[in-house]
Amino acid sequence: MDNRALATEIHEFLIANDALGHLGGIEKDYSIEEIENHLSDPQMIDDVIKDIDEIADTFDDHQSYITDVEPLLRGLRQIKEGLEAEQSRRMVADTGYEVIHAIRMGDREVLIAVNMKDPDGNFYMKAEYTDHGIIGQYDGVIYSPSYLCIVEDFVSSLYRQTLDVRNELVNYDPNPITADQCYPHDYGQDLTGKIVAIKAEALRPEYRRGDVQMVLVDSGFGAKANARGSAVFCYHLSDGKHTRFERHDVLGVVKELPDWAKERLAVIRAEREAAKQPHPAAPEKVSGYTITERIQVGQKQFVLGENPNAVSPYVTWQHLEGRTGYDWGHYFGSRDKALVDLTARAEKERYSTSPDNARMSKNRNDAR
Repeated sequence: MDNRALATEIHEFLIANDALGHLGGIEKDYSIEEIENHLSDPQMIDDVIKDIDEIADTFDDHQSYITDVEPLLRGLRQIKEGLEAEQSRRMVADTGYEVIHAIRMGDREVLIAVNMKDPDGNFYMKAEYTDHGIIGQYDGVIYSPSYLCIVEDFVSSLYRQTLDVRNELVNYDPNPITADQCYPHDYGQDLTGKIVAIKAEALRPEYRRGDVQMVLVDSGFGAKANARGSAVFCYHLSDGKHTRFERHDVLGVVKELPDWAKERLAVIRAEREAAKQPHPAAPEKVSGYTITERIQVGQKQFVLGENPNAVSPYVTWQHLEGRTGYDWGHYFGSRDKALVDLTARAEKERYSTSPDNARMSKNRNDAR
């Protein structure tokens, strides 16, 4: 059975046993696609198994468990075993090079790979890998017969990426949020609209900071009270980025917001409110910013906004066709830097959506 067929069967099972009606308003194709995406990551497969097990615990008929549940769990575990076996030997696309060292920093990995059968004697490779969700891309690729030369370039690339992450962080609050700063996590509580802290261990090491942990919960099956689902969609207060965590990643609702968080919360809510409005005639304004530049790439449009009275007078956003408003704001003090970012975002999207560069993602990338 392929992943799509299994995802369809799981969807039908969840619908049939959705006693609280959480799935009733979700479009079938979207729900199946969401489940199929879960089947590409062992950890997310564990979440699906857990959801099915919790439903099966309510069954009184053992035969129903054997006929309805066991085939689903068996299929899920087979897919998980295959993924883990594949991940244990990681290759660089179809180059013949096997990854032997990889360090993730921010939005990319710096890696070293080896192919002792390379006909030209370039046995070692250094590359920088960025996973865009559906596709990934390799940059900064260097080949050499010398392992030492590759290691030197690996260290240099990792250092540059470390500096990029340091510059990305706004430094509102570098100290991690602990459990005593939150109300106890209550699974009977609806988290929608609440400010919660994500557990530090759910984030990559470079992002285990209070300003990154703090998020505004937006939606998701896992955000509901007594939910059977696990997905919690939210906005990072530090930079406004929209992302997803699991309900078990939540540490708790934050007891007291620092001043910076209150200011960022007001900005994010204003942006969300503006996003609900239809696009007005030019000049368009969003949260006090006037849109002055636009670049269309496929189904996405990237824009530059200006507000001379703001702390960061320039911002770039993205807009996806079929949705209202903008998201993923990058804020700058210089228009030149904002223009560079606008162009870079558009070029990155153009490159990532090119059929020549498409490659199915094997790893979950959403860790922040």
